[in-house]
Amino acid sequence: MSGTVAVPGEKGRHPIQEEPKKSLEEILQGIQVDEAFKQEVQRYRSEIVEAVERHPDTFWNLDELDFCARFKALAQADRQRCRLLCVHLLTDKEKVVRYGALKLLSSLRIRDTILAQMVIYVVRREKNLREEALGALWVTGTYQVLPWIFLFAERGYERALFLVLRMIRTPEEIERGIAIARKYIDAEEYYLRETALFLLQKYSTMDVEAERVLGAVQKYLDELHIDALKKAPPEIVLEPLKALRAPIGEKYAEYKDLTAVINVLEQKVREQRSASGADGSPE
Repeated sequence: MSGTVAVPGEKGRHPIQEEPKKSLEEILQGIQVDEAFKQEVQRYRSEIVEAVERHPDTFWNLDELDFCARFKALAQADRQRCRLLCVHLLTDKEKVVRYGALKLLSSLRIRDTILAQMVIYVVRREKNLREEALGALWVTGTYQVLPWIFLFAERGYERALFLVLRMIRTPEEIERGIAIARKYIDAEEYYLRETALFLLQKYSTMDVEAERVLGAVQKYLDELHIDALKKAPPEIVLEPLKALRAPIGEKYAEYKDLTAVINVLEQKVREQRSASGADGSPE
């Protein structure tokens, strides 16, 4: 599972670990394992199924579940055996086992390019486990798999965009991340447009993004997007915000949010006029 290949759209810029030419299942067929390892896999299978039944929607605490603690110890003592175990679990015929394996990796909280490649394999091929796999990449993902993450961020997966926010380094990557964030700043899904806002706040400025963020505010009135406009140029957003506030009753939170931003922007206008002598004050 090693080698270097340029990802489509990233030619000459960001080499990553090559995805296996064979599937994980085909790779397993060529690996000989002893009976003890087969029993170990079966034990994890049983424990995962039981844990999913008892804790289907919660984060698995490595210190509370015995098999999680054992998995963590294996990862620390014998990373190669841990990777082989993960291949078996991530290719299990039962979806519940594959799902549980992703939860187990999420709980492990280690960054490992080979494990991340295995998870990317799931992201690309199992749409019904894609969100869980992207969640596992939050803790296993390394910089080497960023190009694949970009591909899913561009398709509108919020968890992938969050990973882009965390991972991008180079000017080219930042430019690409900003372009994705602009695309989804007014997305219907709240967490997607929230993550888009965070990325723009980190890597761009409200001088540049004010109209886009204002458009999202006019559609959804999200508190964080409204607050972000405190740093926007008043000449772009002040009057539209006043117009947006006009039909909203004073008792509503949105009215208060908008008023707080409007007050900040109006103070900026006063300061600008004072600095230029436009209000008649002595310079």
